[in-house]
Amino acid sequence: MIVSTSDLHRLRGKVAMVDGGFDPLHAGHVEYFAEAARLGLPVLCNLSSDEWVSRKHPVLLPQEQRARVIDALRDIAYTHASSGTTAEVLRELRPRYYVKGSDWRDRLPEEEVAVCEEFGTEIVYLDTVRDSSTAIINRYVTAKPRNEMHDFESEVQAFEDAVFAQQPVAAAHYDDEYFVSDWREGGNKYDIETRREIEGRNPALIKEVFEPQRVLDMGCGPGVLMYLLAELGVEADGIDFSPEIKALAPPEVRERIIVGEVTAPHVPDDTYDLVICREVMEHLTVVQVRQTVATICGASSRFVYLTTRFHPEPASLLSFTTQFDVDPSHITLLNKEFLRCLFVLEGFKRRPDLEERMDWGDKRRVLVYEKQRQA
Repeated sequence: MIVSTSDLHRLRGKVAMVDGGFDPLHAGHVEYFAEAARLGLPVLCNLSSDEWVSRKHPVLLPQEQRARVIDALRDIAYTHASSGTTAEVLRELRPRYYVKGSDWRDRLPEEEVAVCEEFGTEIVYLDTVRDSSTAIINRYVTAKPRNEMHDFESEVQAFEDAVFAQQPVAAAHYDDEYFVSDWREGGNKYDIETRREIEGRNPALIKEVFEPQRVLDMGCGPGVLMYLLAELGVEADGIDFSPEIKALAPPEVRERIIVGEVTAPHVPDDTYDLVICREVMEHLTVVQVRQTVATICGASSRFVYLTTRFHPEPASLLSFTTQFDVDPSHITLLNKEFLRCLFVLEGFKRRPDLEERMDWGDKRRVLVYEKQRQA
């Protein structure tokens, strides 16, 4: 039975809830549903929206059709076509069990865990992970002969649809709890001593590799890298759009931080010989990434040093995905080569020698570009 959001309260405490996009539906999903049914309660499938699916890959079956297919399965008693977040559905439904694959253990979004704790929903992890819809699509695409592989028109249309489905993350998301609370994986908090340990060789390498005179840290957060650079005699300014940043920043660098969007210029062109932008791009929409690259390149008179998280298995240059399991605001993981193209179009050339020096942890997330002077 396909149920509406207004019907969910009638099923409170009476169902086991499974959740996902299921596009395409595969044998691993069927096993997941069957195991959930063995918990002894009717199973409700909360089906993600087309907008959510489009963040991972082009939609194969629209949500309405996916709902009809899944609702026809033996082990599914109810199907709910979601238009909001999973946490919102959990809050309204309050299922007896929230059932996820074992790959989600210790990786569920904090808000979902909190709702389950609030209403006594037991989170059940099943060892039924057999494949993923995205991986199936990527295998299909990459297995096709090269002369059949690219349908550029549909690829660009899918990219367009996905780009305009994105919604920016509000500045209020990055409050003091975001930077200092215990939710951050592995104690990855933004106090000075924690960050000093995490940064390791980075501040010293920045000074050694770039020999900067003026540094700008775009998306500086509470200014800890600025503080660590200042210890080494390198003065840096920062820009970040969180309204909490100045209150959290060390007093030594607080007044050097501008509160504002990284997508718009706040300093004159060619002001800094090094512009740093680390772990920012994944928090932006694709459109915001393009704007930010232009802003970074405008502010730099020579070098750009950037790190971000990239799509782990891009099917094409235009592929991008999300990483909500790590951070709910990781809305855009681009193909690395796509991001490289954006810097080239701003007149910057790759410096692979400096990338190698800066990537001392071998994380493959470092980009270094140098401005090319036009004749």
